[in-house]
Amino acid sequence: MEEPSRIPELASDAIHVWSVRVSGVLGQLDALHALLSAEEQGRAARFRRETDRQSSIAARGALRILLSGYTGIPAAKLAFQYSENGKPSLVPPVPSAERGRGGGCDSISFNLSHSGDWVVLAFGHGCNLGVDIEKIRPKMDVLPIASRYFTPGETARIEASADPREAFFQHWVRKEAYVKACGSALFRELGTFAVPMSGTWNGWWFQGLEIDPRYAAAAVADKAPENVLSFGFV
Repeated sequence: MEEPSRIPELASDAIHVWSVRVSGVLGQLDALHALLSAEEQGRAARFRRETDRQSSIAARGALRILLSGYTGIPAAKLAFQYSENGKPSLVPPVPSAERGRGGGCDSISFNLSHSGDWVVLAFGHGCNLGVDIEKIRPKMDVLPIASRYFTPGETARIEASADPREAFFQHWVRKEAYVKACGSALFRELGTFAVPMSGTWNGWWFQGLEIDPRYAAAAVADKAPENVLSFGFV
């Protein structure tokens, strides 16, 4: 498992993407669980499926360890606050003595997502940031869902693609990551706007992430980074 001292410095113009394979950290779950707040432990305990409980612990535990490395604050002491629509951020203020190598928690942006056996986390500075990962379901009838949540143009592209299911999920993670980056309730309006597969749109930056060929993943931010660096959490 990564120790905070080994986590690379997060430059102001970079985004770091970390991937966590849940099945690869099962032996560390007790240690990760011990880092969580009582509220986070309770949330994990409420999952009926063991795999969901494990994913929750892995996601929140990894988030705390990585944020500790970026801010210099002990993982168990990190406190979170949530927007009206559930977007997390670190609770300010933080004493200057506890600010880390990356500029302190007042400027750090982060987001996480988990699906199946994977957790993906993204970190940046001074930006609105969203990330999403979804397991591609090879038997899902995606076109009725696309017609409901996507624009007619997006739905047509999905239907015409060589693999409509993969195309659907590639579109879905970009829209979901964008909504999470906005920190808004735009999910109710997914069919009113189209997003690109990569590049910029309306001042927003989009990029697909290669995590696992059975999954679709993407990151979105309100400013384009100079570098996007990927790491594995082990």
